[in-house]
Amino acid sequence: MTERPLIGILYSDCAIRDNDMRIRTYVSRKYSNAILQSGSDPILLPVPFIQGMSLNESHRLAERYLGLVDGILLAGGEDVHPKFQDEDPIPALGCVNIFRDEFELIVAELAYNKFKKPILGICRGIQVMAIALGGMVHQDIASMASIQHSQTSPRWTTTHFVNFINNTRLAEISGNGKEMVNSFHHQAVKAVPYGFSTAAETSDGIIEAIETSDEKRFCLGVQWHPEETFNSDEFSKAIFKAFVDACKSNK
Repeated sequence: MTERPLIGILYSDCAIRDNDMRIRTYVSRKYSNAILQSGSDPILLPVPFIQGMSLNESHRLAERYLGLVDGILLAGGEDVHPKFQDEDPIPALGCVNIFRDEFELIVAELAYNKFKKPILGICRGIQVMAIALGGMVHQDIASMASIQHSQTSPRWTTTHFVNFINNTRLAEISGNGKEMVNSFHHQAVKAVPYGFSTAAETSDGIIEAIETSDEKRFCLGVQWHPEETFNSDEFSKAIFKAFVDACKSNK
């Protein structure tokens, strides 16, 4: 029997304390369930919340993680702090978690450039991927949006279309010119990193997916949440299958 690939999932951390003054660290089981049902095994990779931890130690831990896994999933969560793209925060910026930002940016950069691991970025994950690899993110898209990007419908409901760019991997995964997706964001990619291209947009011009232009690599970021619609949506299943297949090839 061929060994199943091992995919590391970076925790979705909450920086808001509860009544017992503990910081809750969590990740939705839907990420790991989608990975399991797609033919791979998940492992959770915690972010180090250590005040004063050196950059060298963060790199050491990130490299240890990346040496263990066959691919990386960057999960959703808080806003990315704008300091990592040399900007001050605007009034609409939401909750940020600098510990998580710093470590995930290191992991994403090393995973792509040094370890050449397949990467799937979901919601916040596409934004981390973009910044880590040289792109930029809108801190808030309210002034540009003409459709609803943060839906009030249940998370498993798809609410708006994304239109695929021709000849992209994502268009190939779909097999259609557009798909309906769910949407829970107010930040979005503004500048695509060098060596990447836009793979999908909404009707109001917001970038909804990016991917590496290297046909031999798998590095895909999507602004929606396919893990939430995995059980009912064939397109969501196809995204995870393509990611897991790439991780199998990377073993």
